[in-house]
Formats: sequence, structure tokens, C-alpha cells
Amino acid sequence: MKSQFLLLLSILILSSCSGNSDELEIQDLSVDKFPQKWSLYKMTGSIQGSESTGDDMEYQEFYIFNADNTFIKSRSTDVDVITSTGSYVLQTNDDGVAFLLKFPEESSLIGNCSGNNEEYLYLDAAKTTMLSSWWSCDGPGLFYEHVTLD
Repeated sequence: MKSQFLLLLSILILSSCSGNSDELEIQDLSVDKFPQKWSLYKMTGSIQGSESTGDDMEYQEFYIFNADNTFIKSRSTDVDVITSTGSYVLQTNDDGVAFLLKFPEESSLIGNCSGNNEEYLYLDAAKTTMLSSWWSCDGPGLFYEHVTLD
């Protein structure tokens, strides 16, 4: 009797797990798959509680990273769209994964603490959010999510 109950319980458990796996969307966030697009989804300011998302943000922005170590950065406002290109170095160390971007010339798109033509972006531990290092010197906190290329 006990073995019949265990058999019935096993069948019930297995049948409940055999749902339609097509409903699950698996997103590959490995850093060695290119091209990658990261889109700005949240901004924070230096004042606590100053956070905006979506259309409430000052601007919309995205990066596209290509396999040949080039990138495109684009920012759109109500007035215009600014785009710049450059090269990047992918850095992997004990702290995680980061992108060091090098712009060929000065641009209003460059967000950093040093004033040079570089940006430093890093992935969180789960590799689901890319963050700008600009906020370490009172710049805005910029949070990007991996999105499917159009």
C-alpha cells in the first residue's frame, strides 16, 4: 500500500512538472555573445529618492556592443538624437565584468568622473544590470538592461 502511494505521488509530481516549456523565455546574458544591446531603464540623482524610469527620465539611451570591440552609444531627448561610436575593452576580474569605452573625440555623451574620452560600465553580480561608474563622483546613477536587438 505504501509503495502504491509513493508511486502515485511520484506520477503526480512528474506530471505537474511536464508543463509547456515553450512558455519560458531564456535570455542568454553571457558577456561573450555579441552584438549586445543595453538600454537605459532607470536614473537616480545625487539626492536620495530622486529616481526616474521610462518616459519620466531626462533622456533615453542605449549602447550596442559588437564582437569586433566597437560600440555605438545613442541618446535621444525631446529635441534631438546624438550618437557616437568608439572602441571598448572587455575586462573580467574578481569583481566581475566591465566595459572600458574609448571615444575617439570629446562628446556630450561621455559620462565619467575624469573628463577624458573614456567611460567605465560594469555588470552587477547577476549580470542582469549594467551600471555607469559616473555616479561615484556625484553623476547620475544610470541603470541599463539587456534587450533584444531590433
